[in-house]
Amino acid sequence: AALRSVAFWGICDVKFDARLEDPGERVKVLELGDGKTSRFSHHGLAIKERFDSGYCMDPSPLLRAVMTENKKISHDAFVQEGFSNLRPTTASYPRLYHAALAREILFDVCAQDGRQRAEESRVVLKLVNRSRGAGVVVANGSDLDETLRRLLCPPVGREDLDDWLTQLASRALGSARTDFMEEQCLHWWTNECPLFLVERCCYSMPEPLHKGSEEKFDGTMRVAFALCRQVGGPDAAEPQPQSLDIEWLGGYWKMPPCARTPESMATADALQDCMVSSFNSVDKRTAEVRAEHLQEVFDALTPALPRIFSCGITGVQSVTRIYAEDRLFCAFVLCRLAAANRLKEPSRGLCLLQQAREVALHGRAAAAQPTASEGERRRAWLERLPEAAVLSYIERTFGSTSAMQGDWQSASESWSASLEHFPLNATTQFFKGCFHLERRELQSAESCLLKAIALDPDFKLPYLALGNSLLQQRRFEPAIEAAVACLERFPDTPIAQFIAGQAIYHILRPALVGPARGAVVAVAVGGLHGKELAECAHRALGLAKRGVPEVWAKADERMLEFLAEPSLRSSLPREVVHVWRVYGWRP
Repeated sequence: AALRSVAFWGICDVKFDARLEDPGERVKVLELGDGKTSRFSHHGLAIKERFDSGYCMDPSPLLRAVMTENKKISHDAFVQEGFSNLRPTTASYPRLYHAALAREILFDVCAQDGRQRAEESRVVLKLVNRSRGAGVVVANGSDLDETLRRLLCPPVGREDLDDWLTQLASRALGSARTDFMEEQCLHWWTNECPLFLVERCCYSMPEPLHKGSEEKFDGTMRVAFALCRQVGGPDAAEPQPQSLDIEWLGGYWKMPPCARTPESMATADALQDCMVSSFNSVDKRTAEVRAEHLQEVFDALTPALPRIFSCGITGVQSVTRIYAEDRLFCAFVLCRLAAANRLKEPSRGLCLLQQAREVALHGRAAAAQPTASEGERRRAWLERLPEAAVLSYIERTFGSTSAMQGDWQSASESWSASLEHFPLNATTQFFKGCFHLERRELQSAESCLLKAIALDPDFKLPYLALGNSLLQQRRFEPAIEAAVACLERFPDTPIAQFIAGQAIYHILRPALVGPARGAVVAVAVGGLHGKELAECAHRALGLAKRGVPEVWAKADERMLEFLAEPSLRSSLPREVVHVWRVYGWRP
């Protein structure tokens, strides 16, 4: 059978509670996403299989990343199209702390003052442009002020930032953080968007992870859909809602780490583990959705999604009109639109970047005087952080546009300007590391990449670039450490497997062939010795080969044969260190 052409393949994460009397309140959309970049684990595997067997992407797909990657724009689209009932009560605020902020939020979002029962004044704080649970913090009204203070106020002033960052980078690959808030603070301090989002906390009906289990979880339902242009309809970049058909591909529950109990909901530390279903670990917890519940969600979303995805809210004219009163957010969105045009229409992208810069600079506040006191300078720095973050984002996008055109020197100058505005920009630290890798300045690259990891531990590419840098320096055990740190967060990463496998190969080879052959027993990495180590490297390279067969080379195959076949080792040449390029221009 012919595959059905799809204009957009998407996912929708929702909270669903069939116990509520009002059917219009049972479904609450938390996020939209792109099916091409989403993970469908365990109970979700059938969705990917259904799409691959019955659908294909249209040659002219709907480009909606600017909306699906921005929670404020997604929310505003639901409101604009008349579907605000499908969203939790939501408000956005500048990333600036002040003493009345918690009270303002509770009044706006919960119509409460924080003295009610915890569940009546519980909110979810979110970064506008992050996914995988990065920056998502659930807070009770009684804890909200302290939570906001921690998230919005970096611990050091501008003068002490370089020393603090150097210390942070020195332990970037150390033991995993045990303090949940420590990592969430990093996501907030380093974020480029000038706003944050607050949603009233909503819940799903308690469901078991396994049938028959007494433990019940507050899960998030993920549903997948395909938007198809009607046969004979216009092949337009901005189609009318009536020209899009929606087809549902299935759904499943994503479960949080801990079951929902009165005890777990009572303390701030435990709230996150029983409310947020993010998959940033090996452990993927999913469950089947009852058919009647799935159908109710489909019925609620079917009229909404074609309108949301055809509303045109991310057009340049719409952005400058809708967000005219918020110059920094307007500039941020214009910059994101520019990033979307870097390859396809670079000249248009540069024009949008210039426009974004002009909007961001219009009406900016004066910097603190050098003679001001330390406290005054710190306050002024905190007040300018949202603006500094946006200007940093614009400069780093200028840089990535230059780099994508091969002009690395101009790119480096833009990235230096980006870090001058906002040294906490993890993405710019990564890009600067890529610049040094390109020039084979490996130690400088290592310094930048460690800072990128330290500032944003949930950013995959710096781990891989660091592993490559360490491989090229023939520092094999640190390269393994970088690869393992990556795999702990991103277990499905073939390039990290390749880095680890190749590093072990180069550690083992002198001990397995030649005069040092008997030394194999003494070779140990990560508690593994000799034969176990060879098996580990063989397994890692095998996973890399299966994961990205298109870049697998003859030299890689010879390393695999060396580790698998002792009888061939003396006849196989020693392979030189080589890396798989991992640059990725985060938009």
